[in-house]
Amino acid sequence: MCSIVEDDFGDDGGVHAMKEDTPQPQLVENELCRKCNVEEAVLKLDHKEPQCRMCFLSYVRHKFRASLGSSKIVRRGSRVLIILTGTPENVALLDMVRFGLEQDAFKQLRIEPVLLFVDDDFLSKTPPERQEKLANLQDILRQFSFPTHYTVSGSTKVVEWPSDGAFTPPETFSLEEDRLREIINGTRSVTSKQDLLEQVRKQTYQAVARTLQCNYVFLSDIGIDLAKTLLSHVALGRGCSIAQDVAFCDDRNGTVKLIRPIRDLNPDEITQYLKLAEKQHNTLDRVDHFADRPSLQNLTAKFIDNLQESFPSTVSTIYRTGDKLDALKPTHNSRAEVSTEGDILGLFQKKKPAIPRGGGDPEQCVFCGAVLDYRGSKTLYATEYSRLVSSRVNASCSHEDILVKSKQMELDAARMVNGEDEDELSQLKKNLCHGCRNILVDQEQ
Repeated sequence: MCSIVEDDFGDDGGVHAMKEDTPQPQLVENELCRKCNVEEAVLKLDHKEPQCRMCFLSYVRHKFRASLGSSKIVRRGSRVLIILTGTPENVALLDMVRFGLEQDAFKQLRIEPVLLFVDDDFLSKTPPERQEKLANLQDILRQFSFPTHYTVSGSTKVVEWPSDGAFTPPETFSLEEDRLREIINGTRSVTSKQDLLEQVRKQTYQAVARTLQCNYVFLSDIGIDLAKTLLSHVALGRGCSIAQDVAFCDDRNGTVKLIRPIRDLNPDEITQYLKLAEKQHNTLDRVDHFADRPSLQNLTAKFIDNLQESFPSTVSTIYRTGDKLDALKPTHNSRAEVSTEGDILGLFQKKKPAIPRGGGDPEQCVFCGAVLDYRGSKTLYATEYSRLVSSRVNASCSHEDILVKSKQMELDAARMVNGEDEDELSQLKKNLCHGCRNILVDQEQ
C-alpha cells in the first residue's frame, strides 16, 4: 500500500514528483542504425535507439499492421471505409494502407479501401474557402487513387467524388447543411456545439458505411487525440462510453465498427514518417470550427498539448487508462439504428424520441449508442437537486417554505434523472444518456 500522504507534497502538491523530460542526445556523426547495423542512422526519437530510414518506416508500419493483426477484428477481403480529412495523421494512414496493398501476396494487406470525406466546413467557411480546401484534397487523392465519396455531416446520402476535374459540393446537400446549421446555432454553449458535431459525424460515418456496404470504418486518431477525448468526455459526463471512445474498436453499434489502427503512434512518429516516406504527400491543417472560443474540449486540448511538450510520456499513460476501463454491454441491442433512408438530425430537431426495438425502456442511448446508466444515479440526482435549489430557493424564502420545497425538489430531481415525467421532452430524455441530455438542455435554454 502506498505510504505517501498528502502532507509529503506541501503547498505545491505533487508537482515536484513530476520531472520534465530531458532532451534526448542528438545523433553522432556517421552513427549506424542500431537495428540493422548497416545503414547510417537518420533520426533518434525520444527513448528510442538511432534508426535508419528503412528501419524506421518498417517500425511504424509494423505498429499499424500489428494492431490489425493482433485484434483479428477486420476480416480478409472486407470493404473498409477510411475517413478522409487530409491531416498529417490521416495522410500517414492512407500511405500505410497504400503500401500494404502493394506488398507481395504473403505480406499484402487484404482489404478493399473506400474513402469518405464528410464535409461540415459550411459551418465556418465561405464558399471560396470550401472550394479551395476541396481542391487541396483533390491533390491528395490523386496520390492514392482510392475510390472516394462525398457527403455532409448529418446526411445519409452520398455521392461519388471523381478523381479528375474540379469537384463542387452538389446542391442536393443544401437541405442537410441548413438543418445542421440551424441546430448548431440553436445550441447555446460552445461545449455542447462541439459535442453535438462530434456525435453527428460518428452517426454519419456509420450511416454511409451501411450505404456503401462497409462493416468497418478506419479513423486516424493517434494517442494524443485519444488522451484529449478521454479527459474531455469525463468532463462532459460521457463516462459510460469512455472505454469505447478511446478503444481500438468501438463496436457499440453492432454492424459497423469504428477502428483506430494508428492509435499507438505519437505526433513525432507521424511527422518523421511523412518526412521519410517514399512519396512526399501534401497535408492539410486540422479544422476545428470553434477552436478560438472557450469550451471544455478546447481547454482540455490546450492542457494535453502543453503536457505533450513537457511530459510526452505522460500523454500515452492518459489514453491507455481507457484500456483498463470496462465497457458496459447491453443485454440486447435496443437502439434504433439509422437506416440508409433515416434521419440523423431529426432527433434534436423534432424533439421526439426514437422507438426502441421491442418497446419498453431502452438500454442504449438512441443518439450516441452508449449504455444507459442514469437510473438511480446518486451523482445525477445531486446535480439535478442542486440545479432545482438554485432556481427555486432564494433569500426571501422562509425556513418553513424551504422545508416544504425541499421535499418536492427531492421528488422532482428523482423524476428528472429517471425521465419519469409525462411530457414528450422528458420521454426523449429517458432515451438519452447524460452527455446527450446536456446537449438537449442547452438547446432548451
